[in-house]
Amino acid sequence: MDDVLLCKIEGKVATMEINRPPYNPLNPAVFEKMIGFLEELYRNEEAHVLVIKGTGEKAFSAGADINQFVPRLGSKDISLTAGFHKTFELLNQLSIPVIAALKGHVLGGGLELALACDFRICDENTKIGLPEVNLGLFPGAGGTQRLPRLIGKSKAMEMIMFGTPIEAEEAKQLGLVNKVVPAGLVEEEAMSWANTLKEKPRVALQKIKKTIQHGSNLPLSEGLRYEMEMFAEMFVSEDATEGVTAFLEKRKPNFNRI
Repeated sequence: MDDVLLCKIEGKVATMEINRPPYNPLNPAVFEKMIGFLEELYRNEEAHVLVIKGTGEKAFSAGADINQFVPRLGSKDISLTAGFHKTFELLNQLSIPVIAALKGHVLGGGLELALACDFRICDENTKIGLPEVNLGLFPGAGGTQRLPRLIGKSKAMEMIMFGTPIEAEEAKQLGLVNKVVPAGLVEEEAMSWANTLKEKPRVALQKIKKTIQHGSNLPLSEGLRYEMEMFAEMFVSEDATEGVTAFLEKRKPNFNRI
């Protein structure tokens, strides 16, 4: 299918919609389209924020298309998850904020995709989990690495070893999702977040994301030094001049003039 992923940029907001209903499984065709669009976003300064969603009401994504694994059972092949890792790392390193609009089933590779985003919003009926252990496997697309960093090692091991999905409210309490909304409203809420973020100074958002991502992997003293360097870079930007000047002149700043 040529339309396994629906992509567009409109009004500074980019959207990627996994279009394989009802469960939106991930396969090489989806990743090929994702990589192509993400590479476009790396080059294109038109988009200030990206929203990722899934077609239909049953799932954001229920994970990998298991049929693609069958021919390779019994072989030791690191390339089996290479497509997942390449795509999710491109997404994770994208300079603009990325929002995942989660609903229905968010399982396996679908959750690993969401973990590579910056924000996760779900509706009250969302089921979130990493059930790979029930197939004699474990999460191999970043789940064992990104989930513990987000919610802590002990709870991540529980989710991965038991393989039992959790409810939306528990996911929020764990810090796995940022917000829970009533059923049917998650995409509307994600777009509301996107429309707010797109009006923020683009360069500042990029520096914030870069500073947090890089600094969180450093000892605190080094992270603080890195923050000082990034702040100094931000201070010479046009947006910093505009923001400070607008504040002193008691007017609304005119950011994002590109």
